[in-house]
Amino acid sequence: MSKKTKRYLKFEDAALQSSFLEQLRRSGIAYELNRSGAVAFAEENANTIISAAHRVRDAQFPWYFLKWKTEGEAARYQNILKQANIPFFVEQHESGTWLLVRRADRACHERLWPEALEPTKKRRRT
Repeated sequence: MSKKTKRYLKFEDAALQSSFLEQLRRSGIAYELNRSGAVAFAEENANTIISAAHRVRDAQFPWYFLKWKTEGEAARYQNILKQANIPFFVEQHESGTWLLVRRADRACHERLWPEALEPTKKRRRT
């Protein structure tokens, strides 16, 4: 990423995004909102911005991230999780879509992830 490229982060859930913005207001750190409403920030402010995002994440549940190689796989996996009634939150970053998921659901995630793969990449079930 070039120095001129700004990083960004946006929670798709409106309540989480609002909480994130409130955390940032309290911190006094410099940031901008881009056209999509994502928090855009310079690399030198990344630690403070990410810390604020972690506080929002930590308030939801014990978590970890899932990141797919393609946006198509990410979209399919979101639909799979919705159909299975497994809680998750979506974040948009400059590197793509990230899913914030519960650690308690790890076995379900591992069981379901092959369904999201591109058709040519699906594992054969034996």
